[in-house]
Amino acid sequence: MAAVFKTILHGFLIGVANIIPGVSGGSMALALGIYKRLIAAVGNFGLGTLTAALGIVAFRDGAKARFLAEWRRIDGAFLFFIAAGGALAVVVFSRVMVWLLEQWHDPTYGFFSGLILVSIWMPLKMIRRFGAVEGLSAVAGLGLVLVLTFSADSEQQLGDAKRKVEMNRAQVEQAATPQTGQAQSPIGQVRATWIAFYFLCGAVAISAMVLPGVSGSFIMILMGAYFEVLQAVNDRDALVLLVFMAGCAAGLLLFTRLLKWVLSRWHDPTVAWLAGLMAGSLAALWPFRKFESVGDANVGFVRVDLDWIVPPTDANTMWTLIAFFIGSGLVAVFIKYDQAKAQKKGD
Repeated sequence: MAAVFKTILHGFLIGVANIIPGVSGGSMALALGIYKRLIAAVGNFGLGTLTAALGIVAFRDGAKARFLAEWRRIDGAFLFFIAAGGALAVVVFSRVMVWLLEQWHDPTYGFFSGLILVSIWMPLKMIRRFGAVEGLSAVAGLGLVLVLTFSADSEQQLGDAKRKVEMNRAQVEQAATPQTGQAQSPIGQVRATWIAFYFLCGAVAISAMVLPGVSGSFIMILMGAYFEVLQAVNDRDALVLLVFMAGCAAGLLLFTRLLKWVLSRWHDPTVAWLAGLMAGSLAALWPFRKFESVGDANVGFVRVDLDWIVPPTDANTMWTLIAFFIGSGLVAVFIKYDQAKAQKKGD
């Protein structure tokens, strides 16, 4: 029972990480020490799994035994409880996180900065031999995230934020005014042309989320699809959402198989690269930024982070540092607990 609760908690923390802008679920999985197991489990999922599940539905002879064998092969219980924890995080914690980011933005980012910083130790200790190749791999991972972070266009982000505010305003006005017919979504007008594009966006976004330090939502903004998909959610455009989710499923299955193969062939350089990705994410999580708020009380505010600044000497900085040390301290205690447990097993 304790193992089930722990797995659900891991899934919950991964789900929370995916809610935080700039933090990826891959970073959290790596920090928790379950990244390789998660990649292996998802990578094992395939056509055989689907066939075994369909056998249960069709009441075929021996289907239950084949399904249970397949369930054990793909580490199904682990995946199920991870998914349950992630779904619980989205349902329970999304509103809390929005409130924290609105009211305590800098301390919230400080907490996750401390968590990620100390967590870099987790992939580093997985490397059997750290040489020149591993060092170059770590630098490459660090450079990739820094390029993605600093290539963000502030003007484009402001424009996207204003589009989101106008979208919210239109929804508020539509809710207040009786409608005789529903306007067609802009996405629906170009559905035939852009259907493959949304499939590709889903595949790329979910692949980015698998990588520590890379935010899937940030990649979608770079591709110019973030607010279009958000509009589809608001318009309940089922076809676009199904295509996007199909892209996510395809990307997850294909990319995790590729990553699983790479880890089996070049374990140490790949893990070093992943550690570099985690280190690079600290730039995106730097709490102290110039920012601009777009919107009003009726439609909500959207914060757009602009330039990085040196932290001022005020109460906000003090609370941010306290949150940073709480985050780093929690991970340090978790690492110490795991080391003690491993040593006890060894004895």
